[in-house]
Amino acid sequence: MNKFLIKYSFVLFLSSFSITVTAQATRRIVKDFDFDLKKDTISINSDMRTLECSLSTQHYKKIISKTIRHLNFGNMLVATKKGFEFWNDYGRSGFINVFEYNKTDKKMQLVGMKRTDYELSGTYPGKNGGKSSVDLLTNKYSAQFNVVRNNKIVKLPLITGMMVFPKTYLQTFSDDINFSYEEKCVAIYNSYQLKNK
Repeated sequence: MNKFLIKYSFVLFLSSFSITVTAQATRRIVKDFDFDLKKDTISINSDMRTLECSLSTQHYKKIISKTIRHLNFGNMLVATKKGFEFWNDYGRSGFINVFEYNKTDKKMQLVGMKRTDYELSGTYPGKNGGKSSVDLLTNKYSAQFNVVRNNKIVKLPLITGMMVFPKTYLQTFSDDINFSYEEKCVAIYNSYQLKNK
């Protein structure tokens, strides 16, 4: 293969890789969030480390979240039937924040959080973590964790319970609530790990 073909193949590979990454990492969504048949927008402002939303019911006034201090490279927006999800991935762990329009308060509200942790105890990376979620409208929490027993990965019984957080709208949202959620998850994990030896 001559040099021209090698260079062309390499450029083609980089182009296709870039297109794939861009397609997966959505940073702006145009969608009717407030159900009035008019388009609204949500976007990630990486420079300011915020989420920015414009709703037709609010006359397209820009609504800005609080600062997301740990806005990682692995962040994106995902459209859902009732709103959107904001994903913020840290490599070994990550959060998904679920937002929906509150018709009474006329605001985008954080209605759920999901968390994945690929390594909770520092051994068996990628295997001894777990997944959890909390419904912020009902305060119902559920989690599935793995632990190490006799050098083997063991799945703990499904954990369910109640977990309460302050009512949070997009303009009051920051990743502080994610790390508060993480602290509670780790405490539950440690407690169940001791009980289920």
